[in-house]
Amino acid sequence: MTIRIALQLYTLRQQAAADFPATLREVAAAGYEHVEFAGCGDMAVADLRNLIDDLGLRAVSAHVPFVRFDEDVQSVVAELETLGCRYAVAPSIPQDHRGLDSIPALCERFNRWGAACREAGLRFGYHNHNWELEPRDGSTMLDRLAAGTDAALVHFQVDVYWALVSGADPAALIARLAGRAPTLHAKELASGAEPRDTTVGDGVTPWEDLLAAAATAGTEWCIVEQEDDPANAYRDIRRSLGNLRRLLGEDLAASASR
Repeated sequence: MTIRIALQLYTLRQQAAADFPATLREVAAAGYEHVEFAGCGDMAVADLRNLIDDLGLRAVSAHVPFVRFDEDVQSVVAELETLGCRYAVAPSIPQDHRGLDSIPALCERFNRWGAACREAGLRFGYHNHNWELEPRDGSTMLDRLAAGTDAALVHFQVDVYWALVSGADPAALIARLAGRAPTLHAKELASGAEPRDTTVGDGVTPWEDLLAAAATAGTEWCIVEQEDDPANAYRDIRRSLGNLRRLLGEDLAASASR
């Protein structure tokens, strides 16, 4: 299975807040063909779909706040269908739901949201940070969420940067989630004492082992993200794209012609 590349638009949140259409034009000009949304700005969803179609972009996935899934999962599904997404991802859990005693209720929610997404041809997933991977009573919260949810309904979007920050091995994590990790966040851990991210391929992330594990686990998408504000965001997304293509062994000439 070929692993493909997308861009998480949260990387360009400042630019998008100023001019969302111009930001999307820059993303297309940088060579990206696929994006993951993190909100629609002030645009109507139908207008946003028309814009990305005009730019030759496709929406692979979208991050949608936990509370929106909780309040009206059907409206979330309808919006993502309009955008053409394949994946619907809850990017975090509210602070008051992070105790181990919250796991049964979280698993019930995730299974229910996953069933609603599956009915519409979407896949529901959850995106990790570092705290879900910290050892707690002999396991981790992420392992408990995986064990307590239906693998046919709930997938996990592994953020490799946060896995490294937590001290976990991202390759081993992806292997444990084989078949349930169709997307991962290709976010690079920079060298240095304090955790921060940088352009893909320019830090200390063990990409060779990680991407080999992802290919074996059935991962379909590497989604570039840079969470720390980059000095030159448009330059950085281009560099990350080029570096990730090389790491994946992608034929750059063929990529440019698609």
